[in-house]
Amino acid sequence: MLQEQAMTDALRSLAAELDELGREDEPRLPEIPGFEPVDILDRGGMGTVYLAQQPSLGREVALKVVHASGAGNVDEAKTIAQLHHPNIVQVYAAGESGGRAWFAMELMRGKTASCAVFASAGEVARLGIQIADALSYAHRCGVIHRDVKSANIFIGENGIAKLGDFGLANTSGESGTRGYMAPELLEGGAASEASDQYALGATLAALAPAGDGDFAAICAKAMSPAPEERYQSIDAMLDDLRSFIAGRPVAANPPSPLRRFRLFAHRNPAAAAGLAAAALLLAAFMAALAIGCIRTSQALAATEREAASAAQSLASVVAEIDRGDSNKRDAELERALTAAEHLAARFPGNEEIAAAVAKLKAARQARERFLERRGGAATHGRATRRPGRQNRE
Repeated sequence: MLQEQAMTDALRSLAAELDELGREDEPRLPEIPGFEPVDILDRGGMGTVYLAQQPSLGREVALKVVHASGAGNVDEAKTIAQLHHPNIVQVYAAGESGGRAWFAMELMRGKTASCAVFASAGEVARLGIQIADALSYAHRCGVIHRDVKSANIFIGENGIAKLGDFGLANTSGESGTRGYMAPELLEGGAASEASDQYALGATLAALAPAGDGDFAAICAKAMSPAPEERYQSIDAMLDDLRSFIAGRPVAANPPSPLRRFRLFAHRNPAAAAGLAAAALLLAAFMAALAIGCIRTSQALAATEREAASAAQSLASVVAEIDRGDSNKRDAELERALTAAEHLAARFPGNEEIAAAVAKLKAARQARERFLERRGGAATHGRATRRPGRQNRE
């Protein structure tokens, strides 16, 4: 009995010691002037984020205590605190306590993009527009984020996305998370606007459920290995994202004329329907015109055949003129020649018609010579007969 009691006491003592060790392993809440940490929200390689109260303003904040310290980190946080944008998590205050830097930030009640599910590339693009707009503003203010990634994008309960940890990645001596870092950063280069653009492209590409052609092209351009091959600025990337949402062509993926029309039809269905109807009418007109041309060609060929036949008939007319009544010769000859010349002007290359014209002209010339000779002979006969008649009289 005594032995059992001793074992029980020993187990209780061991359990107490284990409980004490467990309590020693629990992180202690930091003491930050003006703030009262309440609970741990997140832990990471850079530091720990606490839920804290700010009694002076009666609000809850996210209090981040980083592992690294130094006046430069605090100064940078104060610079970031000057950024005011609807898509940037606001930094309220910054300082140093117990040898570690701390930052009091806006408390986000939603979830990060890494925990969200997106149904389409369009939803991811809309998220990207908000973050790109935030980066554009920060870049104009001379601030580089250095660690754009889905875990640093907070989506509020109202659906508004905000980019957090702005510029604070540098407090750990690094310039981003490896999976989102541009090649130049991996090679030891300095963070830049171009590296922020690369990280945003990598973030959006990872979040999209399926690669739409234009959206994939936007991400691919932003993630080009060489900085000079990326967009000239985050604003240019922002323009392409907006164009993608609006159904317009994007600079990263110039469309073919057919795709341009499809994009236009998607944006303007009524106008596209009118254009389609006009196109069908135009196509019908062109088809009719082509058929008309074919028929016209056929008609011309038939006419030329008829002209050739007429030329043969003209030859017969000439023969009839040579044998026919002299009273009809001149009129028939002139009508035949006029008809032949008209056909020759319309079909200048037809040898049969040309031959008929030449034959008719020759006939007219022969007729004129005949009439001239006949007229001269008649005049001479009358002159020789008058004296005889006068003598008879």
